Amino acid sequence: MPDVLLIEACNFADFPVGGMLSFCKQMMRAFGNRLALVGISTGNTPVGRWIEKEFDGVTFRYFAIAKWEPLTKKPLVPFRLAAYLQFRRYRKAIYSIGIDNLYTQSEEAIMVMSDMPWKSICFRFAGVENSLRMSRYRWSRLFSGIHERLLFSALRPVNVILASAGNEAINQMIQRSNGKLAVERIIRFPTRVDTDIFQPQCKQQARLQLGIDNDEILVMTCGRLNIVKGWDFILDSFEIFSSYFSKASMYFVGDGEDRKLLSNRIAKSKFAKSIKITGFLSPHEVARYINAADIVVVGSHFEGWSVAMVEALACGKPIVTTDVSGAREMIIEGKNGFIVENRHPKSFSEAMCRTLALKEVEHISLTIANKYALKHLASDLGTLWKPLA
Repeated sequence: MPDVLLIEACNFADFPVGGMLSFCKQMMRAFGNRLALVGISTGNTPVGRWIEKEFDGVTFRYFAIAKWEPLTKKPLVPFRLAAYLQFRRYRKAIYSIGIDNLYTQSEEAIMVMSDMPWKSICFRFAGVENSLRMSRYRWSRLFSGIHERLLFSALRPVNVILASAGNEAINQMIQRSNGKLAVERIIRFPTRVDTDIFQPQCKQQARLQLGIDNDEILVMTCGRLNIVKGWDFILDSFEIFSSYFSKASMYFVGDGEDRKLLSNRIAKSKFAKSIKITGFLSPHEVARYINAADIVVVGSHFEGWSVAMVEALACGKPIVTTDVSGAREMIIEGKNGFIVENRHPKSFSEAMCRTLALKEVEHISLTIANKYALKHLASDLGTLWKPLA
């Protein structure tokens, strides 16, 4: 019997793309089938009953709460709301497997499941911003305060609370909780990176494999194509940056519900031929694009502990980013990148230009990345939470 139940509204393979899925896959790598998985089906996996399902050669106990198509456009019903309703529908069936330790980073799951008689619960904040504050659904923003109050209440019986965010952002969340969360209950727990995949490679070789000219100045960003990630800001900044260089190119590595909006904006740009969207790629392919790049950029409105930044560090690359949580612990200003405090495209593009002149970036970035290597995950989490010791 597995030791821990891992719950996340994903298929634990490739949907929905983003940092939360990446961390689930890292948990699977670190702990194997000591975990039983509760997620969704995007294929032939049956819904509503426990089965055995294989991931990367390892067989897990698996329960799918729903079958969803991996859409790249905004669904009619918000994904979070649909997940909440399905967790509530199947919560007794999920608990029936007899595993009494729960791990989740799903706010919807913890709000549904935390009042059940678990022996121990570990919850991880993948980000500490109010998740509805910048929702794609304007009407749902009206419920952001209620949502967060319910979440804080659901955390009362949780034994270990982890937060993948910087200290300032964590403190702001504690203040918003109005006494429901005590500072001593929150343990900062940064995002991890698989350094077997994300590691420095020859830039020229990576470009040869991708069909990219060596004389191009290549800027890339990686992640979900969602307005929260600031793709519009990145595009505006790159257009200014391109006016300084005759051979600059921009790659959006990823996919998401805003892909059509981004494609339409690119089509109207005078630099359209230099801007590409790759769509969803495997981790090895993402690593190849990072290694082919001269600069990795992050334009998010907010982040937890950015997966894209950790992966860029592990490949020894410089980063230019907005002032999101965790950035000041991953970037040494003027050494391996820059943090732009305002959201002015001109300021961001100027920081991109300065980044091209930085020396010893690889050594600095790799030294920082080592702290977040996946190889430390099992021991770090096992030390904090006994069920995975």
